[in-house]
Amino acid sequence: MIVPMKKVTLLSLISSEQETLEKLRNLGVMQVTFAGKILDDTREFEENLLTDRQVFQELENIKKLDSSFEGNKLEGNVLAQAKSFIEEKNSLQSGVDALKQRLKVLAPWGNFDKNLLDTLAGKGIIVHLCVASKKEYLKASKLENCTCILISVVSGRYNFAVIHTNDVEIVDLPEVKLLAGDNPVKLNKELDEKLAQIDNLNLKLKAAALSLDEIKADLLSSVEKLEFLQVRDSHIDFENLPVRALQGFVPSDEIDNLKAAAKENAWGLWISDPSDSDNVPVLIKESKFAKLVKPLFDFLGVLPGYKELDASGSILVFFTIFYALIIGDAGYGIVFLLLAILGLLFTKNKPKVRLPLKFFALLSFATTVWGVLSGNYFGVSWGGLKCLTDASVKDANVQAFCFLLAVCQLSLGHLWRAIHEGSWRSAGGNLGWTLIIWGNFFLTLKIIVWPGALPIVSYWLYGIGALLVFICAVDWKNPAAIFQLPFDFIGSFTDVLSYIRLFAVGMAGVAIAQSFNGMAMDVMKSSPWFIIFGILIIVFGHLLNLALGFMGVLVHAVRLNTLEFSNHSNLTWSGSKFKPFKKVEKDNE
Repeated sequence: MIVPMKKVTLLSLISSEQETLEKLRNLGVMQVTFAGKILDDTREFEENLLTDRQVFQELENIKKLDSSFEGNKLEGNVLAQAKSFIEEKNSLQSGVDALKQRLKVLAPWGNFDKNLLDTLAGKGIIVHLCVASKKEYLKASKLENCTCILISVVSGRYNFAVIHTNDVEIVDLPEVKLLAGDNPVKLNKELDEKLAQIDNLNLKLKAAALSLDEIKADLLSSVEKLEFLQVRDSHIDFENLPVRALQGFVPSDEIDNLKAAAKENAWGLWISDPSDSDNVPVLIKESKFAKLVKPLFDFLGVLPGYKELDASGSILVFFTIFYALIIGDAGYGIVFLLLAILGLLFTKNKPKVRLPLKFFALLSFATTVWGVLSGNYFGVSWGGLKCLTDASVKDANVQAFCFLLAVCQLSLGHLWRAIHEGSWRSAGGNLGWTLIIWGNFFLTLKIIVWPGALPIVSYWLYGIGALLVFICAVDWKNPAAIFQLPFDFIGSFTDVLSYIRLFAVGMAGVAIAQSFNGMAMDVMKSSPWFIIFGILIIVFGHLLNLALGFMGVLVHAVRLNTLEFSNHSNLTWSGSKFKPFKKVEKDNE
C-alpha cells in the first residue's frame, strides 16, 4: 500500500532555527523540499565530503587488496592524514610518469652522462645524438672529418652519434635536442627515490586503512551535517518578519506526532493535500509477504508513482512463477534453496541481508516445485507429471500455461486500473480491453498451441470488448488517440504472445544442460582416464547454463512485469523514495 502523504509548511522563529532543525530531525517524519539555493559554507562542506568519500573508497580498496597487513593504526585525525598521503602519492606518481616517459625517449642511447658530453663540448669535442632513417644514417656516416657511431636500431629508426671537433661545421643533422636535466643516470636515481617514497606512502595508507570503521563513523556524521545544512538552506524567508518556513511532505499517519511536536515547540503548521503538480515522495508499507519483492525493486531502482497502484504482491507472485519457468530445474532449485537456508541461519542479526535471502529462498522453492513437476534434475529427466513430461504434449501444455499466465496478469492489471481510477468510463474501457485480451488468448492457442478454427466465444469477446473500448476508452476528440487505436489492438495481441518467451528460455536451458551432460558422458565413455574431463565439462556446462538462466530472468521476467504488465495497469514507475529528515542509521553508508 502506498501511504497517503500530506503537504506541510512549518513556521518557526529565526532565533530558534538551530533548535527547530534538531528537534525536527529527531522527530524524523518530514521529507523537506530542498530549495535551489546553496550557501557557501554548505557548498564547501559538500565538496570536502565528496573528497573524504573518495579517500574512504581508496582506503577500502587498499584493505581489500592487502587484508593481511598487520601494522599499527595511525594516531590522530586518520582521514586528514590519509588525504595528505594520497595527495602526496598522486603528486609523486605524476613525477614518476614524467620520468618514465623521458627515460623512454632517452633509452636508445643507453645510460650516457650528459655532464660528460658538456665537458667534451667545452674542450672542443662535439657529440650530436641523432635519430633518423637508414638512408639518413648512411648519409651521416659519410661526413668528412666526423665519426659516426651506430648505437641502436629501434622500429626501423637508427639511433647514432656524430662526433667531431669544433673546427668542423656540420648542418642539417637529425639531432635530438637534449633538455637541461636529460641525464639518464640522475633520472634513474630520481625515479628510484620517488618509487621508494611511494612505497613508504603505501605502507602509511595501509595503516590508515586499519581505521576504516572509525572513518566510516565520521563520514556518517558528516552526511548528517550536510543534510542539516541543506535543510537549513531550504528555509523560506519572509520580509520584515522574524520567522522562517520549511515545506515538505509527511505521511498521514505521522501528522498527529508532528502536531504534538508543533504544539510543544510553538511551531506553526499549514497542512494540506498534495496538488497534481507536486512531486510527492512514495512510502510503501507492504505485508510481510509482499515485502519479499523489495530487493528486486531496489536492484532495479524503480518505485510506482505516488498516485499509481502498489502492485508489489502481484509482481512477487508472477515474478516467482516466471523465475521458476526460466530456471526450471529441481536440481538447481534444491541447491539454491539449501544455500539460502544456510544464509538465513548465519545472518540472524542482519535484517538487510535476510530479506534478499528470503526472496531468493522463495524463488528457489518455486524452481524446485516446477522442476519436480516437469521432472528435470540437472538436465536429467525423471518422474514428473505426464502432462509436463510426455514428449507429445508437454511443449503445447507449457505454451498454453504461459499464455494463461499472460491473460491472468494483464487482466489483473486492467482490473486494478479500473478500481484505482474509480470511474464508470474507466471500468467500461478496462473491461473491454480485458475481453480483448481473453480473445487474444484463444487466438494464440489456435495459432501456436493447438491449430484449428477459432472458437465462437472469441468472436463475442472481440466484439463486445471492441464496442466497450470504442465507447469508454477512446477520446474521439483527440486525433492522435484515434490514430493509435489500431496499434493498441495489435499491441494487446503481441503482449499476450510475448509471454511465450518463458517457454522458449526455459526450454533452451533444459536443452543446454542435456547437451553438456551428453558431451560429458561421451568423453567419459571413451576412456576411464577422461572421467575428470567429463566432470569438468558437466560443471562448466551447468555454470554456463545458470549464468544464461539468470540473464534470462533479468531480461525476460523483469520485462514482463515492468513493461507488458505495467502498460496494461498504467504503471509508469515514476516514484521517488520517501526520505525523511532524520538521524542517519548506523548501517547506512
